[in-house]
Amino acid sequence: MAASLNGLDVFACDIGNAYLNANCRKKLWTLAGPEFGSEKGSVMIIARALYGLKSSGAAWRAKLAEIGYFPSQADPDVWMKAANKEDGTPYYKYMLVYVDDILHIAKDPKVDMAILFIG
Repeated sequence: MAASLNGLDVFACDIGNAYLNANCRKKLWTLAGPEFGSEKGSVMIIARALYGLKSSGAAWRAKLAEIGYFPSQADPDVWMKAANKEDGTPYYKYMLVYVDDILHIAKDPKVDMAILFIG
């Protein structure tokens, strides 16, 4: 309803391996398992936030903040970013985030998502 009232579009997506878009916030080491073949037993540094790490959720949120979004005070899973329409009218872009599922509300949400996560 908020999107319609403000002339905005809605785009729902699942960010594949979302946490991998964020860097690991702490230095973590692990021993390589048998799936690493000849590297088995080697000490490896985890560079990206991985599912299951305690810090991964925070790293993913930091990635959203890094691209200019901030969480709303009412709900930390609703992220906002100030923007302007083509005619100069100010508005807010919204991202409703649940782990790696995103509902993005903006003037052109598909283009925004491509720019944000593809580069």
